[in-house]
Amino acid sequence: MSNKIKQEVEKIDIPKELQKRSAMGVLKAKNERQRKRKNVKGIVVAAGLLVSIGILSLVNHDFVQNSTTPDSDRHTVDVTESATDSMHTVDIQANYIGYETADKLSQGADIILVASPIDDFTNRDHQSTKYEDGTLQDFYTLTKLHIERIIKQPEGINIGSQMEVIEPISIITEADKQQTKVTVGGYREMKQGRRYIMFLKNNGMGGYSIINMNNGKFNLDGGDAQDIPTNTEEKAFKERLKKDILLKFNVK
Repeated sequence: MSNKIKQEVEKIDIPKELQKRSAMGVLKAKNERQRKRKNVKGIVVAAGLLVSIGILSLVNHDFVQNSTTPDSDRHTVDVTESATDSMHTVDIQANYIGYETADKLSQGADIILVASPIDDFTNRDHQSTKYEDGTLQDFYTLTKLHIERIIKQPEGINIGSQMEVIEPISIITEADKQQTKVTVGGYREMKQGRRYIMFLKNNGMGGYSIINMNNGKFNLDGGDAQDIPTNTEEKAFKERLKKDILLKFNVK
């Protein structure tokens, strides 16, 4: 990560009034997070980020009990990799309101889909904004989907066969052309052509965002190795939640 990006993310301040709006999203970042061979310290997120991507989850693994692992008897498939997998990554660790069961997650979502991203992550619409002093304010990625199945949608809305969703991750290109992947809460982008069941919510500005961070989208074809966490506790929780979701919606 270049000095410029590091200086920008370390200077971002949260407005005082954000404390009164905690239900809307990020409160503050943890002091330190190791990502591959990178340590990112002292990162905080501005209020504009959560307005854009509609972060609505709280990571709290106290509720992970009696978790079960889905059946491992699956067909072998090729694993999709992205050119950005080895890119320098800034991971902003955040607190957010959470959905710990399939029922609560489905109730919290406005739209539930089985769909696949059309484009490779590098070719998607990466958005970011900065304050007047040049510090990073907001970022997200617009991801176009090919829709296989609509499980839930708002009344009176016809989604059709394609739509665009917001992922809490982006690629930022600096003046020297160096690129950095910036993400929230360890979120990993959905891979091109892979099948996911995903949970979306209106962000209040006409867009629909992935909710519950990594636990708001679940790879169905086994082709996204990064969809399952490496942390034992997080992995157990996501696999249990995924199994409940597949049973609830009869998704394969």
